[in-house]
Amino acid sequence: MPASQKCIMCLSVRSGFDLLLSEQDWPETSEIIFTGLTILDMPRIARQHGFRPVGVDLDISKLEPAIDEIQRLVTPRTKAIVVAHLMGGRLPTSEISKLAKQHDLFLIEDFAQSYRGQIFLSGDVAMFSFGTIKTNTALGGAVMVISDSKLRERVVNRHDRWPRQSRLHYAKRILKYNLIKFISTRPLAGSIRRTCRFLPRQHDSLAAGMAKSFSGGDFFKKIRHRPSAPLSHTLAQRIANFQPQSIDCRIRRGQLLSDTIKNGNPEIKILGEDIEQATYWIFGILVQNPRKLIEILWQHGFDATSQSSLQAIPFRSDERLHPTAVQANPVLPSELAQETPSGLPNIDFILSHLVFLPVDLPMPESELIRMGELVARHAIPTTNFDASRTKFRS
Repeated sequence: MPASQKCIMCLSVRSGFDLLLSEQDWPETSEIIFTGLTILDMPRIARQHGFRPVGVDLDISKLEPAIDEIQRLVTPRTKAIVVAHLMGGRLPTSEISKLAKQHDLFLIEDFAQSYRGQIFLSGDVAMFSFGTIKTNTALGGAVMVISDSKLRERVVNRHDRWPRQSRLHYAKRILKYNLIKFISTRPLAGSIRRTCRFLPRQHDSLAAGMAKSFSGGDFFKKIRHRPSAPLSHTLAQRIANFQPQSIDCRIRRGQLLSDTIKNGNPEIKILGEDIEQATYWIFGILVQNPRKLIEILWQHGFDATSQSSLQAIPFRSDERLHPTAVQANPVLPSELAQETPSGLPNIDFILSHLVFLPVDLPMPESELIRMGELVARHAIPTTNFDASRTKFRS
């Protein structure tokens, strides 16, 4: 059966993951291994179902886990592996798939950041997002593909019992993000940046808050909806009419920015620079002076940020995260996340040195070059990163 016939159209990847775990009969305290850098809503959903998330560290250059590290984490309680494909790239998963089959584990692949125009299935489940800032956005919606027909039927039956998202809710979402797009235009965005310096919340924190899909309370009530008819229609149209040249353009622009930075300062580390077939969905660099660099780039009109919904999943210990903070807000403030060691040294290193640069914006290539030259001039390269081992130096 083609992957397109195994699809379930969901409100979000979070909704699909919640559906999927609702249909598992695993004992409580069963463990799910996650690639350790992901949105914290995913392990939050696992906890809600009584399962324990366990993070595995990533290679900084490729953003992939070592297969022996995953093997070391497998116990009799382990039931699944969740692999997040990050930064627009795709991890090689053949070895992970073999390991999953060897231990009878469920393999779930999260392609939320890595859609390239195809819906496909390589493990047991694949999830694709079409949210606000995703490739080929429909301002919401996701597609989940499930290989097991009986499981898929149970998930569909449960999904059909969920209430449907209202048309008004989706209309408000469209209005909200058109407003965000409007205020992101050059002259207006510059004024907002200057104004935000006098406010308690910084510009990038404000922008990150506006972009959250399920902010506020009643998180599980919000995700447990079917997509509205307009959203389903928009999602189907976006998938059917995807323009692959948009990704080709983004790759060209990302490579131009990468080359400009490296030509000016070859010591600067570009996050995931060795990812196979990188598409630069987002563009991250690791520097010693992230806050200062962001301020300099703002001053020159570039919306760099350190804010991200990506955070670390603690290694073997949920208690390492502040429990009340996780319950109140599944995306921890960057300050708290950076001050709370996860036991995953590479991911901790990433989060404490990361700056995102705007690459997929309607700016001329001359501006990309100017931004790259500013980065090369003002960024301080990280000094305690050992590229040969992708680990901290002691």
